[in-house]
Amino acid sequence: WKANKIAMNIYDKTNVGWGATNAERVLDWMIGLSERERRSKKINSNVKDEGDARRGGGFNHDNQLIRPSTYNFVTVMDAWAKAGMGVVGAQHCERLLDRLVSLYDKVGYVELRPNPMCFGTVINAWAKADEEHATAEHAESLLDRMEELFLKRRSSNPKEMLRNVPYNLVIDAWSRRSGNDTAERAENILRRLVSNYELTNNRFLLPDVITYTAVMKACVKHPAGGEKALKILKEMNNQYRDGNVKARPDIQALAVAMDACAKSGLTAEAEQILNDVDDSQKSRVLFNTIMSGYKSEGRGNKAEAVLRRMTHLSENSGRGRCSPDMISYALCVEAWGNSNSEDRVSRAMALLDESIQRYQKGDNNCKPSNVTFNVTADTIANSDDREGKEATVLALFEKMEGIGCEPNLISFNILIKTCAIATGSEERKRNALRIAASAYN
Repeated sequence: WKANKIAMNIYDKTNVGWGATNAERVLDWMIGLSERERRSKKINSNVKDEGDARRGGGFNHDNQLIRPSTYNFVTVMDAWAKAGMGVVGAQHCERLLDRLVSLYDKVGYVELRPNPMCFGTVINAWAKADEEHATAEHAESLLDRMEELFLKRRSSNPKEMLRNVPYNLVIDAWSRRSGNDTAERAENILRRLVSNYELTNNRFLLPDVITYTAVMKACVKHPAGGEKALKILKEMNNQYRDGNVKARPDIQALAVAMDACAKSGLTAEAEQILNDVDDSQKSRVLFNTIMSGYKSEGRGNKAEAVLRRMTHLSENSGRGRCSPDMISYALCVEAWGNSNSEDRVSRAMALLDESIQRYQKGDNNCKPSNVTFNVTADTIANSDDREGKEATVLALFEKMEGIGCEPNLISFNILIKTCAIATGSEERKRNALRIAASAYN
């Protein structure tokens, strides 16, 4: 136990790789001492049985023999997994797992018997090593190896029973990779987990809210991610109704499902999910997710309706967490900019003015960024031949500077573009040219 305490203290060091390297040195020391004692003639000649040892008739096998344990290995493996070394750390972690299995086969100490926790530690290391497909595939291959060893093993010891945690780690790994197949890969792991639960009736293999949320995260970037997320959400509710209390959707799961819907053209369905959330759990982030969907769909009226819900909850119901911020206004302005409505310019400018007014009254969260100004200006620039729109855009950027927000390169490009497409009288074109020249200078 003293050696393990030393290993834990070394593991606490923050230098990259330093703690793990020295923790493994302590483990090597323990293994070396154990091997020497195992071969000791003193053990062979003096220890007749455990009864003699406890009566003091010989060398006490239980109290004096140094035996490294699975826990010691997991401690060092976890140190490598969290050493911040990516793939290299994961390789060290897996090397220790192979060493543990080999040592157990050699000496047969029950303390060294590999368990699912060992594999879970290595799977975690590979799942989080980087964002490449290869590391996620390797984590999945370790899950295959773990199932071969433990899936059909019958044990009353919870430490030797498979759990859903390694499956969750592999699903999470696929959710953080890019590609067309990541959603399917994540869902396949979920189906394996459900199938293994049905095969073994091992309660630890029931999928939980973490499992399902990770699968829905993998669906967010999928073209049909919204449909997939809604099916997963329905399955979660069915599981919960059937008695799996750990599958009950929480606010994070609902947020991920809403994000998947909003990104795949199912914003109305995402808003329905939000409608079913209690007001006490609603937040600015959830509302902004809905508006981002309506922005992509060019539905300015829907986005503004969401904005009004936010202001109502924050001002009339005391829900400060629902108060709109500059992102809320920027999304709403862009939703109008993307629409085909005839009043899109007037609504975009009105919302920008509203954001400025809220900021000037003390709501710093509503201070417009140059993104909001640029989106409004671009909406004006892309409108039908609006009389004097180049002057309107110039005035907009002057207003931007007036509240301490600096125009950027995009701002000037929008102004120049607006001036370049000016039509009408020769005087108007010359005026537009002067504005463009002043912006350039």
